[in-house]
Amino acid sequence: AGEERFSFKTPLGWLVNISFLDAEKRVVFVNRHLCTYMDSEGKATYAPPHVVDFHVIMIGLKKLNVKAVCAIGSTGSLRPAQVPVGSIVMPDDYAFVLPAPVTFWDRLPMGTFNPEGSQEGKIHFAPASGDDKAWVLFRAWVQKTLSPVLAEHADKIKVAPNQKGGIWPCVGSTQVGNDIKISYVQTSGPRFETRSEIQVYKNLGHIVGMTCSSEWTLSQELCVPYVLVCAIDNSANGLSLHPGGPVQEYLDHKGAIAEVTGALVNTLSAALSKGGPQGSW
Repeated sequence: AGEERFSFKTPLGWLVNISFLDAEKRVVFVNRHLCTYMDSEGKATYAPPHVVDFHVIMIGLKKLNVKAVCAIGSTGSLRPAQVPVGSIVMPDDYAFVLPAPVTFWDRLPMGTFNPEGSQEGKIHFAPASGDDKAWVLFRAWVQKTLSPVLAEHADKIKVAPNQKGGIWPCVGSTQVGNDIKISYVQTSGPRFETRSEIQVYKNLGHIVGMTCSSEWTLSQELCVPYVLVCAIDNSANGLSLHPGGPVQEYLDHKGAIAEVTGALVNTLSAALSKGGPQGSW
């Protein structure tokens, strides 16, 4: 991330450790685990998934006039044969294991089906819907922008089945329809899932994490398109196909995934700095 850091107070609390990824200061970067939680001396410190204040992050980005969000997530595979460790995928849907309300309602002025006046967003919407034209457009642009990374780092990336034909990092198709290609499942954390839990979750989705469904929901409430790109750095508990087990599997892929993730961020930053899908952001 950029060297210069700044903070500001959102309507819901402080967003800290923010930086820009480009000289023009058009691309904002926040590390979800290092931007909402401070120690006794007021220094940003690590926040585990259950402590991250997603409300502060998302309203903070909106108040910074962010037009769209592209998030990078670290995930485990619920279906290693279909979504192998070392692959990069772009989910087209998401789910919560414990679907407690995640909303700005009662915390910010919100509309119901459409924001009006000073309202920040709306609470009734169909998540990850192909009818959301702004999201579909941004998602297609992100896919096209990131596509060259595969060729540049082919030795570091596992290609999942159904990622052929120039659609990477999408799976199956770049289109969003009623069929679900890749679904991100969010658990509450901070512990990892039990083997029994994973047997249930793999029927619900394809990859598992602890943060991004919350971000996605709140971003949609604020009418800000949110596109998620996930690195698969381990198999979920009890599903590893690696002869050395899940820990060795993670260690074997850690370096390559870090390099690829860096390439994804750099590629996106360079393209977004030029104005994004419309060239005018």
